[in-house]
Amino acid sequence: MAKASLFESEQSYRAALPTMVLVFLASQMPDARVMISNGAGLTTDDAMRLVEVRDLLAGQAWYDLFQHRVLPPEGLSMHWSRYIDAPMALMMGALQPFFGLDMAGRIIAILWPLMLGVVFILATAALTKRLYGRQAAFLSLLVIPSYELLAGSGFGVGSTDHHAVQIILMLGLFAMTVLPDRPMLRGVAGGVLAALSLAVGLEMILFIGLAGVLMVLAFVLGRGGSDRRLTGFSAALALTTPLLMAGQLDPSLWVVPVCDAISPPLLALTTAAFVASAVLVLAGRFVQTPMARAGVTLAVGAVAGVILLPAIQPCLAGPYTAMSAEIQQSVLSRIQEIKPASFYFATDGGRVISLLLPIYAVTLLFALTVLAGRGRGVVLLAFLAMGAVLSFWQFRMLTMGLPVVAVAFGAGAAWAMSQRAAWARLGGVAVILCVLLSRPLAIGYLKLNREGPGQAQGKAAMSEQCNDLDQMAVLNSVPTGIVFNPINLGPIILLGSPHSVTSAPYHRSADAFVNGTLPFEGNEAGLRAAVDRTRADYVLLCKGDTYGAADSIGTALAKGEPRSWLTDVPLNGSNLLLLKVAR
Repeated sequence: MAKASLFESEQSYRAALPTMVLVFLASQMPDARVMISNGAGLTTDDAMRLVEVRDLLAGQAWYDLFQHRVLPPEGLSMHWSRYIDAPMALMMGALQPFFGLDMAGRIIAILWPLMLGVVFILATAALTKRLYGRQAAFLSLLVIPSYELLAGSGFGVGSTDHHAVQIILMLGLFAMTVLPDRPMLRGVAGGVLAALSLAVGLEMILFIGLAGVLMVLAFVLGRGGSDRRLTGFSAALALTTPLLMAGQLDPSLWVVPVCDAISPPLLALTTAAFVASAVLVLAGRFVQTPMARAGVTLAVGAVAGVILLPAIQPCLAGPYTAMSAEIQQSVLSRIQEIKPASFYFATDGGRVISLLLPIYAVTLLFALTVLAGRGRGVVLLAFLAMGAVLSFWQFRMLTMGLPVVAVAFGAGAAWAMSQRAAWARLGGVAVILCVLLSRPLAIGYLKLNREGPGQAQGKAAMSEQCNDLDQMAVLNSVPTGIVFNPINLGPIILLGSPHSVTSAPYHRSADAFVNGTLPFEGNEAGLRAAVDRTRADYVLLCKGDTYGAADSIGTALAKGEPRSWLTDVPLNGSNLLLLKVAR
């Protein structure tokens, strides 16, 4: 009881909040030092975001969303948001006069995610405190510096992509969905937050869709204020989405349908959702019982679906339909984030322990909390469970639960600690340890099972020796040209050097995918044909790396085997191997 009263007192809570912020920041300092010293820790998306920011700062037009140094002269069309580029460009512009362009980028790679992490901590604490009390709020804060998907790829040093912003926006949308007061204002705010998330990227579209479905369900059940919340949400979403599209997309592209950004198919969806919601709310004045409202909802939904189908059908298969089936099979099968969770249970125990088990454990604990509370928290459980369940379709769907996992952890842990039954307390302790110790447990598992030197991990570790800004800086000593590169090195080459590249992992160009994989894994004739086709001046590899099979041309070159049409370019002890193409 003493611990509970400590957690629940206002004084201890006020002390705990800044303490946990400092704990989060302190936990990031080792990675921050590495970022400053050699520029390591950026994923491909992190590096590409900084490239976009630098291009914008250098004068590239606001509406020009091409990466002109990928596959020149045509370039690579990007679907990312200028609303993320803009504030980072302002920060970079302010820092550049004092630190230089390269160091300014490294500082932003530290400051940007940590600032967002602090915002997420404060928002999570405030919402959890309001919904479940101070004890749950305190416990929720323990997750953020402990769970890899939040402390690492979410808000960790180097995370300059857009996912952290989306996590915060979706936490806000969840709050606007469940907070009971001022339903119209909550609905409008939720619609604006959802539209902002869509403008940043479509990754959270299922989270937004679930929020809308839950608002409709609340209306069907006759919950107080549900009609006003639904009206405000659907109207704000339908009105704000096209405005945000217009703010970052060239007017000549407004009518061009695409499936990876706001465009006519998505606008048709948000407009139809508003019209359908308006019809439901109007019908609700005359239809009062849940059964009757459910019937009207199904009828309106069916009509809306039939009308919408022609507009959205091309996008139902996902954003990769522009690629041939052969390319999808040979290239996309390598993308780790689109593999199902079951793949990792069979192949990567470390990832299961550090990334998957924590959110599964929190989901189960919070489900018990909801059952014990006779349904209280079922909306939160729906969002959390969606991420857990859909991860068995694609691993990246786990991100759907990230906005609310800390809230659920705090509420579930507080419930377990308050129970008299030993099984409940022990279960709560097990979940707490599973989450808070997930990273050290994963490291211990890998050491015990000797998974670290395995083939997949070995490849990743070898590539990481080449994937930092200091390694790329040595390329500045050679004449600028087009580099034929492995796919994972494309963005960091762009960020760390003035060279152009032939490959980057972005789906709007099948060539950008294929160039960085198949030629390196095939034979010499295939590589030479690809190099000639792209007019590349250099071929770049990571020394000692393996590209496909042991007898592939990429593997042979990485081992130092010479070829008459390629000349080694000295790079002063770098892990990179740069070969000049003879013309």
